[in-house]
Amino acid sequence: MKAVGYTRLSQESDTSIESQKEDIRSYCSSEGLELDNIFDEGEKESGFDDERTQYQALKDYLDFSDVDAVVVRDLSRLSRDRKERVRLLLELDDFGIELHSVERGEVDISEPWTLTIETIKATSDDVEKRKEIERSKKEIEKRKEKGFYQGRPPLGLQMDDAGQELVVDENEIDQVREVLSLRSQGLSYPDIEERTGVPKATAYRVQKRREQYQEFV
Repeated sequence: MKAVGYTRLSQESDTSIESQKEDIRSYCSSEGLELDNIFDEGEKESGFDDERTQYQALKDYLDFSDVDAVVVRDLSRLSRDRKERVRLLLELDDFGIELHSVERGEVDISEPWTLTIETIKATSDDVEKRKEIERSKKEIEKRKEKGFYQGRPPLGLQMDDAGQELVVDENEIDQVREVLSLRSQGLSYPDIEERTGVPKATAYRVQKRREQYQEFV
């Protein structure tokens, strides 16, 4: 049986894209599925966005290719929107394509009771995720009102113990100093990457934040 996988990550977490891929590969191997392709949506991709590039590519692939199964780490990777997830389940059932979850095994959507349960789960996931997003938005607004730092700390910095202000990350700050020094000497970003191991895109962001780094370096 030929299978395809799908991976997506909406935000940074302990579960990376690579770990999702490895889980899918291991599952296919153990279940005797021939993994043909993994459609990787990447990071920071919302499950409420039904127009995701790789998600649409997956659906198009299922329309025109001889695929027997779709494998994901968990069904929420496919969609957070309850209506879209149920639509996809019905489409897979119509196509005769199996749905497999690494966490749960085969989800037999041809069974009416299973479909009923999955519809309930999709609704629960949808409601809980929307509540989580709303709570996160409110927390961000509170932090902004108090003047606390927002977002992921840049290279060389980390949040203080109170989670409010940026402080030096002693494990990375020397990289920042070296990048800024080399850039001031006129080295290009590819040359800086070769000299320091810091990706050129990261080095570029360090240079853009040079004023922010002044009090730390």
